[in-house]
Amino acid sequence: MDELRGLAIASVMLSHLGLVFGRDAAVAAALSVPALGTGVDLFFVISGFAIVQNVHALRAAAIGEFWRGAMAFWARRALRIAPPAWVTIAAIAVSASGASIADLEAAAGFYGNFHWAPCFAGAGDCGDALATSHFWSLAVEMQFYAVAPALAALSLNQARVVAAAVLLAGALTPRPWGGFLWAFRADALIVGALLAQEQRSAGSWCEHAPPIGAGLAIFWLMIAATLARVFDGGASGAGLVLVAAIFGFVVAGSVREGRRRWAALASIGRLSFSIYLVHLPIFAMTRAALAGAASGEMMMLAAIGATTAAAIALDRWATRPAQAAARILSERICRRSAGRRAATGSVTR
Repeated sequence: MDELRGLAIASVMLSHLGLVFGRDAAVAAALSVPALGTGVDLFFVISGFAIVQNVHALRAAAIGEFWRGAMAFWARRALRIAPPAWVTIAAIAVSASGASIADLEAAAGFYGNFHWAPCFAGAGDCGDALATSHFWSLAVEMQFYAVAPALAALSLNQARVVAAAVLLAGALTPRPWGGFLWAFRADALIVGALLAQEQRSAGSWCEHAPPIGAGLAIFWLMIAATLARVFDGGASGAGLVLVAAIFGFVVAGSVREGRRRWAALASIGRLSFSIYLVHLPIFAMTRAALAGAASGEMMMLAAIGATTAAAIALDRWATRPAQAAARILSERICRRSAGRRAATGSVTR
């Protein structure tokens, strides 16, 4: 999954380079031609897949107790996600960005999609979109975590029915880029969740998925980015479902053995969450600081370098410690469940 995370964050970064520097450099403007923001949908498929697998693992560690496993999962995700996000938001708050109090509160409270959806749809009086608007997708994921244990508890057939209903409704609903419903899409998360359920089933079609290496994954990402642009408008709902399905097959093929692995993408993928948090405000601040003093290409290189340095620092001092603490907390919750079950069994015997 790290290679796909690396590909996804690279795609999102390229999209935002086009957004921020498109007026300054021809190469940046060219990045806006395909809808490279579909890297977010690849992230969503990966998250849906990995999260449902994580729920199953924690429930097994909790000796099958649904609520104990769910509590361990929620605690793990909250502690894993919130501290690095809040550190980043604090840094944005004290920087020279144009983020408003409402922007910062929405990002910190993980309801950024509710906050930014009207702005994406054209409402006025919005804050600086280049400071915190990217937190809309983290909000979508955090909201998905609330229902993930229930989705993981479904049988395979039930999961197929739920996925089919969600995807059909999504395909029939126009959701053009930046529209209100665009910021609430669950298509790719549902595809990832279904894929995790399918993989647990013997004889699933996942066993026959052809291996997909990084090169082929890049090819399909470009296909998805092109289709997303073509389908924008009245058929945008169908386009989002199609993009989610493409990335579902990419993830299914990427977990198969016998494929070529790209270590560079995997390294980027391990930093992907930290990169995601910091890249957009750093891009914007770099442009503000260097506009008129450097060429567009030099500003882009400086922005990428500053993002890399900030992401490495955030990963070392916040993201990795949060991961370790989240793992310890979830294990303790599961051990309490196992210990209580063992004590109960002893009394019964």
